[in-house]
Amino acid sequence: MNIAVITGASSGMGRQFCEQLDTEGFDEIWGIGLGKEKMEEVKANLRTKFRYFDMDLTVDKNLQIYKNTLDEAKPNVKWLVNASGFGKFGRYDEIGVENNTNMIDLNCKALVYITETTLPYMSEGARIVQIASVAGFQPIPYIAVYGATKAFVVSYSRALNVELKSRKISVTCVCPFWTKTAFFDRAKKIDSKTSNQVVTNYIVMYQPEKVIKKAIKDAKKRKEMSIYGFIARSQVRLVKLLPTKLVMSTWMKQQNLKEKYKGK
Repeated sequence: MNIAVITGASSGMGRQFCEQLDTEGFDEIWGIGLGKEKMEEVKANLRTKFRYFDMDLTVDKNLQIYKNTLDEAKPNVKWLVNASGFGKFGRYDEIGVENNTNMIDLNCKALVYITETTLPYMSEGARIVQIASVAGFQPIPYIAVYGATKAFVVSYSRALNVELKSRKISVTCVCPFWTKTAFFDRAKKIDSKTSNQVVTNYIVMYQPEKVIKKAIKDAKKRKEMSIYGFIARSQVRLVKLLPTKLVMSTWMKQQNLKEKYKGK
């Protein structure tokens, strides 16, 4: 049984992967995400048989359920897409330690667990796609932990791609710029009543279907990185050349963060 496994499948980029990989001839697509209603919507829109897991990947018990399901079904996983993740905008004490550690658990720990428990069921020619971010190429004050988790994903993905060459399995790290998804609904909220204004200048907002279309194309070519958009690619190149302090200072000025947090 040839399958694709996609985390974060209930919305955003994960859902886009489900829809755009629907024509690839899989026997099944396995989707992992939150919200039964949302997962049923994805299922209704696909021609491929869709098996979904409505569960939170920051819970160890759920990670074990996924592993047990793999061990029982013994599928041939042709594509693995790790699109689960979230970010929070704000100062460390506004976000809170529980949110920050939860971000690490989902963006890093769960990604590694899903990847390395799936790999025994992947064979020559399989593809892994990891969703990182252009935020992974620079430290970002007031989005500190999110940026750090994505730096981890970039580093891990590139190194794993080298390790898997002997098995002829490729890893493509997708690094989107600002992309129009529900990501921002959660990222901006400090609590149930208030939201912060860390990011007010987005420069550009890309459409998720275009980002994912390029990601799939690049993964098929077994490219190490996939970055959609001229502005996104330009920023990644630029931050590699400029001093880190200047990069952070430019970000602070761009978003007027010194003024916003003055005296706080």
